[in-house]
Amino acid sequence: MKKIILSFLVITLLTSGFSQDSSNNWKLFPGKTDTVLPTDTVYGLTLAHKPGTIKVEKDHRIDKVSELMRGGASNHPIINGYRVQIISSSTKSIVDSERGRFMSSNSRTRTYIDYKAPNFRLRVGNFRNKLEAQKLQHEIMKDFTNTLVISDSIDLPRLD
Repeated sequence: MKKIILSFLVITLLTSGFSQDSSNNWKLFPGKTDTVLPTDTVYGLTLAHKPGTIKVEKDHRIDKVSELMRGGASNHPIINGYRVQIISSSTKSIVDSERGRFMSSNSRTRTYIDYKAPNFRLRVGNFRNKLEAQKLQHEIMKDFTNTLVISDSIDLPRLD
């Protein structure tokens, strides 16, 4: 055991003598000078005294499509309200069949299919308060058993 400790101390002392300088004076190897010259092309550019102009010609229908894609060009104002969610499934055909089944009995109520990965969600109605949404939920409970009242951004309902 003494031999192991003694050999460890000897190795530690020998290796500490061959270690790097501890003064932390780092030097670049090999030393290089700066390569940017004062006559570089970037410094030699002259700026134009007159600003340029760009003219974009496009069809006016492109703006309408862009507005529709981002949801900003709606004829109906958007408010906070409630909808009844009938089904949420990863298979669109199932959601479409449930939508058809719902629309056959409730043709006046608007239906919406949203996609939020990985599921398609069928939501119906535009209700200002939760009580109205719960009323519809109770009416369709016998045909659609797993419904939920969901807080959502809705189109402002028409005042009939």
